[in-house]
Amino acid sequence: MNLGRARRAVWVILVSLASSAACAALALFVVRGSIRHDLGVAVVVAIVYVVPLLALQAATEKPLRRWADASPFPSDWIVYGGAKLTIGLLAAGIGSALALLLGLVGRWQELYLANRLVVTVSVIAACMARLYSTTRSRLEERNRQLEEKVQAGTQVLRLHEEDIERAREIQQALMPKQLPQITGCQLAAGWLPARIVSGDYYDVIRLGNSSVAIAVGDVSGKGMAAALLMSNLQAIVHAFVPGQLAPHELCAKANQIIAANVAPGKYITFFYAVVDTARMRIDYCNAGHNLPILQHTDGTLETLGQGGPVLGVLPDAHFVSGFAQLQGGDCLTLFTDGLTEATNAADEEFGEKRLMDLFKQRSGGAEECHREVLAAVTQFSNGVFHDDVTLLIMTVD
Repeated sequence: MNLGRARRAVWVILVSLASSAACAALALFVVRGSIRHDLGVAVVVAIVYVVPLLALQAATEKPLRRWADASPFPSDWIVYGGAKLTIGLLAAGIGSALALLLGLVGRWQELYLANRLVVTVSVIAACMARLYSTTRSRLEERNRQLEEKVQAGTQVLRLHEEDIERAREIQQALMPKQLPQITGCQLAAGWLPARIVSGDYYDVIRLGNSSVAIAVGDVSGKGMAAALLMSNLQAIVHAFVPGQLAPHELCAKANQIIAANVAPGKYITFFYAVVDTARMRIDYCNAGHNLPILQHTDGTLETLGQGGPVLGVLPDAHFVSGFAQLQGGDCLTLFTDGLTEATNAADEEFGEKRLMDLFKQRSGGAEECHREVLAAVTQFSNGVFHDDVTLLIMTVD
């Protein structure tokens, strides 16, 4: 380390001496029109000026920098500039004395221009060097602070991503891992969140060998807030389904609870039904949700719209139950608006008409129909969904 510093010091001295000699030669050429006459004398004069100047600069630079840096602006520059002016005057005096003692000049007046040049150049060079150094130090400090902020932001982002991933895992755990199957029908369901977490909800709860409760909900908005409200809906459904409430009663209970706790402007569209294959009947309540489509075996389509308003807006809203008769070969499709509102490159929506056309062409069971619908929507939108997509299909044997 010391050897490196010594090499740098020698290099600075040599460069300074060479630069001073060159400047002296240039001054000689400007004054006398020639650099051959008295060139050696000019070089020696330059050396006797530069050596004391470098010695004074080296001895005073560090403490002077500390004093100047400790002072506020513009006092720091006044202190630094004044000190450098004093050092330049001292160096000029020492250089002039050496030049006279060595007999390089005959009179003091001959060094007047050289003294002025030494003082002016030394002050300007020192101030420029400090300006560069302070600017570089500030930039390095800002870069360091920026790097610290970036690192802190990255750490926070990583923690947020971990939290969101855990939220996704929790939300996935709320969805049925395997749909319960009952006698007389087949069930298939899927869920495609537009973000890491979703505001869509679907559930299938077995009530008996031939009866099952099915639910589909869509929370307004997207992301974490919607996912939290969706988890509340899931808890409400699981709390009231075992009590065998009628669909309109369950929706009324859920509406009262959600309205008392939901943030302003938030609401849930919800469809709840009890399917009984022994009686070949479905009792349902639609709380402002997309109309489920029941395709009968003869090809006719029936929508299930009886119910009431969305959940969470009107605490005392009135709900009614509806029903539909089932036949062998019927297909019931429940979905959220993310499916029908999926758009293609031309900004056209998939729409319910395309969905109904798919039903008219179906030939398989619930799983096959579910795959065909999702494949068609994915191909139509090129796999880009701007809203959560949920699809639940039930086929009657």
